[in-house]
Formats: sequence, structure tokens, C-alpha cells
Amino acid sequence: MNSDLIINTSNYPFSVGWAITNKCNLHCIHCNMNSGSALENELTKEECFRIIDELSFNNVQKICFFGGEPLVRNDFFEIANYAGKKGIFVSFTTNGLLIDENMIDNELYKFELIRVSLDGPTPETHEFIRNLKGCFDITVNNVKKMTEKGISVGIVTCISHKNINYIEEMISFLETLKIKRWFIPILSAAGRGSNIEKEILTPEEVKQLLIKLEKIAIDIDFSINLDLPYSTLLKDKNNKIKASCPAATTELAIFANGDVSPCCEIPIMGGNLRTKSISEIWNKSKVFVDFRNRNLIKGKCKNCKYIKNCGGCRANAYIKYGDYMQGDDVCWKE
Repeated sequence: MNSDLIINTSNYPFSVGWAITNKCNLHCIHCNMNSGSALENELTKEECFRIIDELSFNNVQKICFFGGEPLVRNDFFEIANYAGKKGIFVSFTTNGLLIDENMIDNELYKFELIRVSLDGPTPETHEFIRNLKGCFDITVNNVKKMTEKGISVGIVTCISHKNINYIEEMISFLETLKIKRWFIPILSAAGRGSNIEKEILTPEEVKQLLIKLEKIAIDIDFSINLDLPYSTLLKDKNNKIKASCPAATTELAIFANGDVSPCCEIPIMGGNLRTKSISEIWNKSKVFVDFRNRNLIKGKCKNCKYIKNCGGCRANAYIKYGDYMQGDDVCWKE
């Protein structure tokens, strides 16, 4: 076994992605969480406080809440504010439809970042993906209200064949909104994405997208974040593009029922927070230990010269093969 291919990490995550509920007020066609109804056994407010206490004690720096839609949970701001009082930087991802003036004036300024989902620069594109007529104007208007009040806003755009041809238009539109960051996940066959596989980018399209973003990023005022490890494969890399996979190395995912996984797209759990601590799951569970051992990677990634700095996307491997250590066929390298 090559010890150089075992990724060293701290004994506790730096940040946490937390699906605070599976309930959602939309039914988006691409939702990787298959959100809609709340889970029967979602964590209570008191259980969330206990978990936050553990995160704070172990110096976790950031929590990004997501869902579902966090704002459908009546106690969401209580939970988020509790984390903030513990010294943790808090952000959340929202579809933006439930934001109101009271939230803008009294709650949202407390967050490090509000991440708003916007899947295109026009109503036709965004509303097709979000599966609701009229939602584009509501979301955009709420983004404008937040940025006008000085609230930090990021935009999340899931890229597929439905919107990949609008990258330049999207960039121009986002510049008018005065956002801070642009997050770009790539459509996968997880959750309801499995129903629209024809919309998933080919490996060559993923490559060309990254090349295009590298060039565009030079002249824009906001940063671009991709939840993909592939930027190390490009010859010319722009420091404004942040593309890496933090799963099991600096970050983990908590699901609404307390299950914990390295990645929200991989339903292989290291344990549940009702019976185990995060520390135990992070350091001892098989799936987390496996993620850090790139000697276990198989398929096309196994002999790739970029295996240490990239390692491929384990979620892509799991979605296609049911094995998170298989090769990542979304990558364009042979």
C-alpha cells in the first residue's frame, strides 16, 4: 500500500453540510435529495442544539444548512442563531421563495452567506428546472432586496443541457445582482436527476465548461466554486476558481434524521448522531476511512497520475456503479 495515497486530515471536520429538513415547497426536476415531504424521524430542535454543542466544542468553523428548504422549518432561525452564538460561521441554501421583509431586516444579516438557487438568467430556463411558473421573479427580487441591504448572497446554479449554453448570459446577469460567489454543481443521476439523465453533461462538456469558466473568472467580481476535483487536470488554472471535493477530508454531510455521510449524494452512512458522536463517525467509520485511502480507488482513476490531487468524484462513481471506490466516468481523462 502506498502511504502517499492516504490523505491526511484533522481528527474533526472543518465544516459541515447539514440537510436540516427534507421538506420542500418545490418539486425541482433535478433534486439530488429527492426532497418534498419531511422525513418521519427528523432531528428535533433540542437534538440539533446538542449536535451544535459537539461541533462547537471541536472547533468546527462552518455550517451550511440545506434541505429540502430550510425556511419551511419553523425553528430554523433558532437553530441557526444557536450555532452563530457558538462562534460558528453559518450559511444556508434556499430557493428564495419564502424570504420576506422581516427575515431580511431581522435575521438574514446574521449569516455569513445566503446561497440562493437560480438555474438560468431567464424565467423559461429557471422555471422549467424548478417546476413552478412565476418563481423566477420572486427569487430574483428577493436576491436584489438582500444585496441592497448589504446581505452577502451567493447563487447556486446546477448545470445541465438545459442551461449550459447560457453561461455568458448568466455571468452578465449575476454581475447586475452584485453577488459574492457563484456555486456550480453539475447535474448528476442522484435523486430525481435519474429521471432526466439525457440532460447530464458528457465528460467532454464538463472539460469545456471548466476551460470556459477559467477564462471568464479573470474578469468578474465574484468567485466561482465547483464541487468537483477536476481543475487540477487543467494546464492553466485560475485562483478565482475553487474546485475540489471536501468529502471526508474537511467536510461531512448530516441528513435530516441524523445520519452522517461523507457526501450528500452518497447514501452510505458512517453512523447516526442519535447513537454515535461525529468524532467517532469521522475517525472510525468504514466509509470515511475508505474515502481517504486512494489506494482503494479502482477503474479508470486507479492509475491516473492525478490520483493524489484529484482522486475523481466518489459520488459519480457510486451513482453509476453502486461502488464509491470505482472510477469516475464523468472525468474526461482516459
